[in-house]
Amino acid sequence: MYPKGRKIQFEESDEPCIIYCVLKKLGIMNSSGQINVDMYRKRVQQAHQLDSISVTNDNGSACIESAEATQHKQDVCKKAKVFNDCTHLYR
Repeated sequence: MYPKGRKIQFEESDEPCIIYCVLKKLGIMNSSGQINVDMYRKRVQQAHQLDSISVTNDNGSACIESAEATQHKQDVCKKAKVFNDCTHLYR
């Protein structure tokens, strides 16, 4: 994916779009910025299937509402960051 032997530096301002790319790759968010809560839940369950702790704190639906209510809802990168910050999916 990255050129061999070249180091890539990311700026803090790149974070929202990196989060968007990851969510899109996982099928949680599409190119128009719609969030698929069922896919989000499926991915969370997959990530925690080996944990002894069950995932009882599912904020997916509330976080979608939060992302939809943002002033940047037309910007898919910022919307992805708001959703991610709410769910704590990637820290």
